[in-house]
Amino acid sequence: MRTFTGRRLLATLCLIALTGCTGVATLPVVDSAPAGGDRAEPQASTLPEDGPSDAARDVVRTGSLTVRTADAQAAATQLRALAGANGGYVSSENLSTGDGTRARATIVLSVPADSLDRVMDEAAKVGELVTRELTAKDVTATVADVDARVRTLRESIERVRALMNKAGSIADVARVESELTSRQSELESLLASQKALQKQVERAPITVTLVRPADQVVPTNPFVTGLTNGWAALQNSIAVLLTVLGAVLPFALIAGAIGWPLIHRRRKAGTTAAQAKSAEEKPEDVAG
Repeated sequence: MRTFTGRRLLATLCLIALTGCTGVATLPVVDSAPAGGDRAEPQASTLPEDGPSDAARDVVRTGSLTVRTADAQAAATQLRALAGANGGYVSSENLSTGDGTRARATIVLSVPADSLDRVMDEAAKVGELVTRELTAKDVTATVADVDARVRTLRESIERVRALMNKAGSIADVARVESELTSRQSELESLLASQKALQKQVERAPITVTLVRPADQVVPTNPFVTGLTNGWAALQNSIAVLLTVLGAVLPFALIAGAIGWPLIHRRRKAGTTAAQAKSAEEKPEDVAG
């Protein structure tokens, strides 16, 4: 009798596993856009024949702007304040600082999806608008598929848990627990995907690229150009002379410290010899 109950439990468990794997595939999938011509209507769908309305659709929207500005740092500050004022935040920022006019920045703002158009209009005012792009991806079918799989797995888990009370042997309990663990793991993965999809639908990223104005060629006066070049050449020459002087000065000091006593001694010896010779010549002149 126990063997019969174990086989019956095993067969029931296999049937539940098969139902859980194939249950999602038998659900009707609603097309994201209505197709023309005759087609069979889904039997279990409660949506209108032409698909869900625009308000009921799940759409992932993204925007991007390229703005030309002379002060990228000031524009980046305005964008941060704009995101915070509209319930958003800066999810990514890459600011290359320079001398102010050469700064370049790429800032990604995350804002509520219903504020996307308004925030893009305001962000374009921080400078001169160069490009504006807006994309929308309909994920209604994906969201419906994930939701259906989550419901199916939850129902399947409840059925497996009900079998735990009917398990007669340790082997049956081990098989039921293994199946329950597998389904709970799959449910957690689906819930994570469901949460990620919901976040993508509810929030919209805006990538703003700030570029500096193109360099302008300003006509120059030939005299001013020559004066500027001459002044630069003079500065370079003085720099070279100072460099050479700085390199020679230590050696000159050492040579002077060694050579000056020798020169001084030689001069002193020459003076003494001249005085002695002069003294010898004077007596001879007197005698004569």
